[in-house]
Amino acid sequence: MAVAKLNEFTQKHRLELRYEDVGSVGLDHIKTFTVRAVVNGKWYDGVGKNKKEAKLIAATNALSVLLEETIDPTENAKEASASAPQTGISQAKYVCWLNEYGQKNRLMIRAVESTEPLPNGVSQCCHFVVGDKEYPRATGKTKKEAKEEAAKLVHHEINGIETTEIIKEEHCGTPSKESKELNMSDICDKMKTMSVITEEKGFKETNRDSKDQNTGNSQNETSIQSNCVHPNRFTSEFDDIEWLASGVFGNVYKAREKLLQKYFAVKIVRSETKVLREADTLSDLHHPNIVRYYTSWMEDSEYQEHPESTDSSAESSAGYSSSQATDDSSAKYFYIQLELCDTKTLKDWIDEKNKESLQDPKRREEGLRIVQQIVSGVEYIHSKKHIHRDLKPPNVLFGLAGEVKIGDFGLVTTDDVEEALIDRTADSGTRPYMAPEQSETNYDRKVDIFAMGLIFLEILWKVSSGHERATIFENAKRQKLPTEFLQMYPQEMLIIKLMLRTNPEERPEATEVKAELETCVRTLNAQNIPQRNATV
Repeated sequence: MAVAKLNEFTQKHRLELRYEDVGSVGLDHIKTFTVRAVVNGKWYDGVGKNKKEAKLIAATNALSVLLEETIDPTENAKEASASAPQTGISQAKYVCWLNEYGQKNRLMIRAVESTEPLPNGVSQCCHFVVGDKEYPRATGKTKKEAKEEAAKLVHHEINGIETTEIIKEEHCGTPSKESKELNMSDICDKMKTMSVITEEKGFKETNRDSKDQNTGNSQNETSIQSNCVHPNRFTSEFDDIEWLASGVFGNVYKAREKLLQKYFAVKIVRSETKVLREADTLSDLHHPNIVRYYTSWMEDSEYQEHPESTDSSAESSAGYSSSQATDDSSAKYFYIQLELCDTKTLKDWIDEKNKESLQDPKRREEGLRIVQQIVSGVEYIHSKKHIHRDLKPPNVLFGLAGEVKIGDFGLVTTDDVEEALIDRTADSGTRPYMAPEQSETNYDRKVDIFAMGLIFLEILWKVSSGHERATIFENAKRQKLPTEFLQMYPQEMLIIKLMLRTNPEERPEATEVKAELETCVRTLNAQNIPQRNATV
């Protein structure tokens, strides 16, 4: 047992060992615990379903590192020469090795990232899930370092079984970071380094192109599978393929992965830089209110078994979208494997409520729950230094269990403090939901707050036509809401008006909106108690 072995190791080498209970996160039924093993001031974390499991993983993590540090240099050299080629693991390419190992053994590999608060800042953390097995967590000064250390721990544990599963150096090349406009060769090179599947993800609908020079890519080295072109991979690895949506920006299919016998949404897009950026961003987002991303790959051709119609209503009803397909024989196509969501979007939910002859009394209660989840997702997006830029009801989906899922990250851009003053593309977004400053080139994450304010209003307030909705939106942007709205939703009105302030600096952060919404829900629940008692 790792705990006993670590105790024996520390006693033998006269090292100080103690365990610290770091805490837990998550709901009761999915809570995870973190226990820290501290050896001579250096700490090793373990995350598990209970404290005992977390302590075991922490001890395993510590042992993996400490045993390596105590190996004789000549022994280490012999081991390296026996288990790795001249290039590969000996040159710290553990992530690349792990990707090759997963591909060869047809195992799904996920990198789970997090941060750990420290007295002087935060530490980056990462652990891998290979198939059904979760491996120890590692830490590092950067995400890349943490991932490499986590992959190293996986290698150490399975190295005795798979000593030859090393990917060569030439398959782990680093793409150029100088060019801001990537061509197909650049995209292929980048995909070679972005090799291991991560958790959480999204869908794309449409809108104005975005070519922000400051957007770039997050340099996340764990988002897209390595081989640049996999001819016919979609049809060889998936069956029971069903078309979901088609529009001017391509097609999305429901498909069952043969290996896992599980259904996913597969989005097929014409390869271009912004598509890579979308997948790169999604691979870095792990949140229950963001559409989950699994993996991506390139093919020479587009799967095209779908109805000929590109009616926009089909796209809207399905809740998905993708990038434009062409007959260009030189084109490459990007396949993005995503979480399968309900075909109903928030736009459909709003349209259904608007068909009611009177204001639905349940609309407020249901609407607040929806808005809370949207805000929770946006709060997380902003915490990861991203701006969505295209929040609107068609881009908000529902999971198969009914939970809200934010999708369409095609216009995502960075909100890094260091790049806050860099000009962005003007008019990127959907005009009715765009903040005033979005018509210019200098704006930040507060454009998402403005869009959420309009969505919040739209969720709560019944309108009978598109013209009426447009009128209400225009008035709301000038801080004028319907008189009846004030009477029915006084608390919500104050929040919406703050979110729709013309000056972005006067708009609240997503965290503040979240807190105000919790107050609204408590007030509503208190109002409903007498009504419930009256019906008993």
